[in-house]
Amino acid sequence: MKRITLCADDFGMHPDVNSAISRLIEADRIQATSCLVTSEYWQSSTKQLAVLRDKADIGLHLNFTEGKGLSESFLEGLPGLKKMLISSHLGLLNEQAIEEEIIAQYQAFIDGTGHHPDFIDGHQHVHHLPMVRSALLATIRRFQPPQGVWVRSISPMNRFGGGFKSRIIELSGAKKMEQMLTSKGISRNRSFAGVYSLTTQQNFRSLMQEWLQTSSDSGLIMCHPAKSEKTIQLDHYPARVKEYDYLMNDQFIDDCHTAQVALERLS
Repeated sequence: MKRITLCADDFGMHPDVNSAISRLIEADRIQATSCLVTSEYWQSSTKQLAVLRDKADIGLHLNFTEGKGLSESFLEGLPGLKKMLISSHLGLLNEQAIEEEIIAQYQAFIDGTGHHPDFIDGHQHVHHLPMVRSALLATIRRFQPPQGVWVRSISPMNRFGGGFKSRIIELSGAKKMEQMLTSKGISRNRSFAGVYSLTTQQNFRSLMQEWLQTSSDSGLIMCHPAKSEKTIQLDHYPARVKEYDYLMNDQFIDDCHTAQVALERLS
């Protein structure tokens, strides 16, 4: 049996997202979730996390692409994905401002949960971009989290179902980040999967079956579930609901057994 961690991104984004993730953790379907501390719902979400930590790794979902930041430089708004991609690769970001924002988000996580994050990843994978990754590693050194903290590596990536989107993500800094984590002795996942269009046009079960079969031991598969409580304005909401429905279904457990996968926390 190979050990795989299923990680739900975006905890704190919306109550329907929180509800889905909480139920999936309680049902032993996912083993990690990363938290969006810049969300307007973050403060009201933290109480739910206390009862989940015994069953899942709880991490920081570093955000530079949606909404407003927490430090002085980004109180009026975060740069967005396009600007982050271009400016980071041209060396045009203010690295001090980037590090201050990472520190602020890290501290917000501690203030909200009472503990360090078990791991760190990035909303839209910004954590591995040039300049951002250096600032992130500096922040980890600053806070000195307990031994065992891990950082999501997007390399090596299983690009099945991801098309051109997965290639862009991979080429934006994944390999360099993997090398930096290895050189610093920071724990990481050994493979990564879960990139797709986040539309209902792709069959999520078929994608998951392939990801389970081809992921490495100690690999990570990301997901973005939401529970269908009401119609809301949330990006990719129909696909998020389909993810939740499948993961709560016994078909998912059958697919894990077929792939000889044991679902475990990466920590």
